[in-house]
Amino acid sequence: MSFNYLFYPFALSLIFCLVLARLAPWLALMDRPDARKQHGRAVPVVGGIAIMAAYILALKLRGIGGNLYEAMLPVGLVLIVGVIDDARPVSARAKLAAQCIAAWLLLRATGFSLGEVPIPGVEGGLPLGALDTAVTMFVIVGVVNALNLSDGADGLAGGHVLIALAVFLFAARAAGRDTEVLLIAGLMSCVMGFLTVNARHPMLARAHVFMGDAGALALGTLLCWFAIHLSREPHQAMPPVLLLYAVALPLLDMATVSVRRLLQGASPMRPDRTHLHHILCLKGLSVELSVPLLWAFNGLVAAGGLTLWRMGASQGVLLLVWLCILVGKMLWMRVWEEVESVSSESADERREA
Repeated sequence: MSFNYLFYPFALSLIFCLVLARLAPWLALMDRPDARKQHGRAVPVVGGIAIMAAYILALKLRGIGGNLYEAMLPVGLVLIVGVIDDARPVSARAKLAAQCIAAWLLLRATGFSLGEVPIPGVEGGLPLGALDTAVTMFVIVGVVNALNLSDGADGLAGGHVLIALAVFLFAARAAGRDTEVLLIAGLMSCVMGFLTVNARHPMLARAHVFMGDAGALALGTLLCWFAIHLSREPHQAMPPVLLLYAVALPLLDMATVSVRRLLQGASPMRPDRTHLHHILCLKGLSVELSVPLLWAFNGLVAAGGLTLWRMGASQGVLLLVWLCILVGKMLWMRVWEEVESVSSESADERREA
């Protein structure tokens, strides 16, 4: 893989981000602060468009395509819906409907579905039968939503995408899938170009552009396509369950928040500021510290999943370990909330005294 192949997607993505940021006010693609969004100023939400445009152009210039055409329609659909939502908010139900349609289109194009739920010690797992398409769509929509919900701090969602792509790159290289290696590396380069003007670093105090729903939904769908493409028989490069490790932290956080909302009698789709990146910031951690910390945790879980897989762990074991991590995170959040509640009550009593 040549340096030029990696440089061109990076450069194109960065250039598109900067150009589209200048055009964003005229395109009505500006994210303005409100009660939930506290970034202090209006920021262009053109990162997703820039990434996808740079990726397509870079692949065309290099003549690399593979089976990427399978993802064009579903990715294009959620990208358009995301752009509309970034310009003028779309209802959560409408976005969910678009994601379901995109998931169905992705399965129809690839001919893929999860045939069973892996269970440790049970050969063949639990057959899904007629529910295979519905369950697979549920997983895809869950991954796409989880990535979208993680886009709440400068650089966070982009970093999660890089970690997921790194997992897929490792699997593709191990299986000798050269075309997929190029496709994945090209997208990683585009995301890094975006992060140059999105993630905070010594030369960037605050994000210059945001990914927006367009980017989160499109990239989430594209990640699912890579997972499907690498998981299909007869030349399977990785087990499907590895997708859960590739986007571990967004999924774990979404599951925890959704369960908490349901227990409170609220809709799991209700927006709030109870995600992990919000909590860390409320506890006094800066974005510059909390985002790399969350990247590190996500990378650690992803590396753990890869290690278990390479050591020969079955899909059932991989799923069980992931579920144990989920339960552990929920219990930790519950204990933390109780401690915070006790601390708050003690502080109130001291003030009253």
